[in-house]
Amino acid sequence: MIFHLSRRETPAPPPTDKKHLDLQKATQQFEGYFLNELLKEMRKTVPDDKLLGDSSNGQQIFRDMMDQTLSEKMASRGDLGMARMMYNQLAPGLGTEATNTDKKG
Repeated sequence: MIFHLSRRETPAPPPTDKKHLDLQKATQQFEGYFLNELLKEMRKTVPDDKLLGDSSNGQQIFRDMMDQTLSEKMASRGDLGMARMMYNQLAPGLGTEATNTDKKG
């Protein structure tokens, strides 16, 4: 059973204009960066495996690339939910196309 401890927020309007799409993309990229840093720090806590020999520079590069791809996939799926929460907090500040046209007239 999964419990959600965060309060329920009314979702921001779905991204339709360029500003909202850019914000959604930026929050998703930030979540990916955060997850990548999280994976890096988690890897530091695991002792090196001497069973297969010394870890080479190539293995380290491959591991970093794998972690980066994994973090990007996790962020695109939205499992952590950080991008969605950030978008819901920041999107109202962008306004909507209707309010932007009202201010001009």
